[in-house]
Amino acid sequence: MNRIVRKILMLLLPVIALAFTGCAGMEFAPKRAVWYYPSELPAADRAIAKARAEGKDKECPKEFNAAVKMRDDAYDVYLSCKTKEGIEMAKKAADMAGCLCPKPPAPVATPAPAPTPTPAPVVEKEVAVIRIVNFDFDKYNIKKVFKPELDMAAEIIKKYPNPDITIDGYCDNKGTLKYNQRLSVRRAEAAKAALVKNGIDANKIKTVGHSYNDPIADNKTEAGRAKNRRAEIHIIGK
Repeated sequence: MNRIVRKILMLLLPVIALAFTGCAGMEFAPKRAVWYYPSELPAADRAIAKARAEGKDKECPKEFNAAVKMRDDAYDVYLSCKTKEGIEMAKKAADMAGCLCPKPPAPVATPAPAPTPTPAPVVEKEVAVIRIVNFDFDKYNIKKVFKPELDMAAEIIKKYPNPDITIDGYCDNKGTLKYNQRLSVRRAEAAKAALVKNGIDANKIKTVGHSYNDPIADNKTEAGRAKNRRAEIHIIGK
């Protein structure tokens, strides 16, 4: 009975929302007996369809399937009345689909023989930035919802013979600079431990804590602070 009531509510919620707010933020995309969804969910569908059309499902199936699962989970979470969480997961699914199968840099050509040959410079290029957001307040454990992103980061790293990996940890502005510095380091170290568990050499990973510096959102709101509680994985391919 509860499942039936919940299904009816999910059918009615978009209609009620449209009655009060018009079509802003909602998109007509019939699926699972619901007509309207927040635009982020069908956007994730389109991103995955585009990746499939480009052959990414065959080129890197593991990462592609992770993006598909994240999209499907986003719909499940949204339909369980967790609108905000479902939208965030849909955004992540679209991001994952958009950076599938990065191409390794072309090998540096060997210079022609010369009396005093000059070795070609090492080409360094940042090939990916994986952002893990939404640590709980005063916590540094990685949530299960971000495991697909960490798996994808590990797969990208493994494509390069000698990558430079830096993990930056960040906090919101609650608490002292000194306390948040320690917490930001722990968040970076937690992401590092997840990569090591995925087979990445710990000696190749550098971690840096930034306390509450370099926010990406407004620390005056709870939503902004949640986005600032994050870790970022920067991968430099050589």
